[in-house]
Amino acid sequence: MHKAIWLDTINQEKIIQYKKLTGGVSSEVYHVKTIKNNYCIKRSLKRLLVKKKWIANTNRIKFEYLWLKHCQNILKRNIPNTYEFNNKKKYIVMEYLKTSQYKTLKQLYFNKIININTIRSISKHLYKIHSSSSNYKTKKTFEGNYKNFYDLRLDPYFNEVGRVYPKYKGYIKKINENYIKHSNTLVHGDFSPKNILVGKNKIIYLDAECCNFGDPVFDLVFFTNHLLIKSIFFKDKSQEFIKLYISFYKEYLSNLSKKNFNSYIDRIIKMTPIMLLSRVDGKSPVEYINKVKIKNIIRKKSFLLLDSKISSLNDIIKVINER
Repeated sequence: MHKAIWLDTINQEKIIQYKKLTGGVSSEVYHVKTIKNNYCIKRSLKRLLVKKKWIANTNRIKFEYLWLKHCQNILKRNIPNTYEFNNKKKYIVMEYLKTSQYKTLKQLYFNKIININTIRSISKHLYKIHSSSSNYKTKKTFEGNYKNFYDLRLDPYFNEVGRVYPKYKGYIKKINENYIKHSNTLVHGDFSPKNILVGKNKIIYLDAECCNFGDPVFDLVFFTNHLLIKSIFFKDKSQEFIKLYISFYKEYLSNLSKKNFNSYIDRIIKMTPIMLLSRVDGKSPVEYINKVKIKNIIRKKSFLLLDSKISSLNDIIKVINER
């Protein structure tokens, strides 16, 4: 039994058991039992649990709490309930979701459980959050977390690629500038299969500590990047992941005007290869890509995308499919 020294009670209920949960690199997460209920507690860490030194401001937990409250008004049944937030000790107390009832999307994929209807629902939900959050009030609430987003995403992912491959520094600088230029809605910042729980007829979204008022394309590329990597990693399921990639974008992009559609496609195309490289050579590499051969395949495809004239999602798929 693990006991956290920074908390003894929840809602005046005495805590009788802690169980530390595994998964993320930026927070401590616990399943906590009191005499009456079960809760989940998340506390942000100053030093992240990765190989390279990576320090981040713990005030990001406040913005995650604000994201949860904000999105409960948009997708009430898809966001966990929150019960307590302590800004001094940097933790959130929220609803505990039983592992017997929910699996992460990542777990499902590693068990080769692939459902195209699930991906369509996820795309619809993400569009609903983005389209409902493009206003001045949301901007004022979340723009203060941009520094944390920069420290946890743009610098360790994109800029780190530039440090490893200096020839792409100018290209990456333009991507970062584009992010600011197209900042028009609430971005999750860590929209990943590991942060999406799938249950019977219900999907839950978690871990928005990188949320900020930014470019929605980041969420799209961050998520679909995982689908591309899995299409390379799982050779026997490669085309199934490509179909998920196509379905996700088809569902989301169908909501856009022609002008916005073209702008989104341009930004997606430019960001995708750098995102791919970042999950091999950035500060937060994908943990299951541990064979040099697969890393080199991802690098090769990323360089092809960067150095070729790519003009469509089909061009991206063509490069990924090349063996």
